[in-house]
Amino acid sequence: MPVFGSRDWYGNLACNFMYVQGISDFDDNSSVRLTQEDAEQRLSIALRIGKDKTPKYLFYDQIVSIEIKKKHGTRNRDFSISYHPANNPDDVKILLFEIVDASLHWRKFIGALKSKIPQSPEPEQLDSQPEPEVSQYL
Repeated sequence: MPVFGSRDWYGNLACNFMYVQGISDFDDNSSVRLTQEDAEQRLSIALRIGKDKTPKYLFYDQIVSIEIKKKHGTRNRDFSISYHPANNPDDVKILLFEIVDASLHWRKFIGALKSKIPQSPEPEQLDSQPEPEVSQYL
């Protein structure tokens, strides 16, 4: 794997961002690595410093939308993910990250992630499935 590549050791798309808000046990303004773990159909969010913290996971089918907004007066952008929490699928929460200079290949990463967001099924196709009750799942 190249030092500045867009994939992890397993070939999964990955990108570095600055964490802003949305995960209670992550410190604001921490550097995080988001990895698209396609085999598990989930997004992994791990701190880059303080590796003793357990990564958080967000299944692709929990994601509602992804939005990018340019920050006024700067080159940086805000990157937000709206999702349904595993313990309350009727609610919508937001994870907020900042795209910074260390966010190499972010367009490729976000484009691929957007393509993995499931489209809303027709009402007759809805099937309730129990969500895992593990604290590391958002």
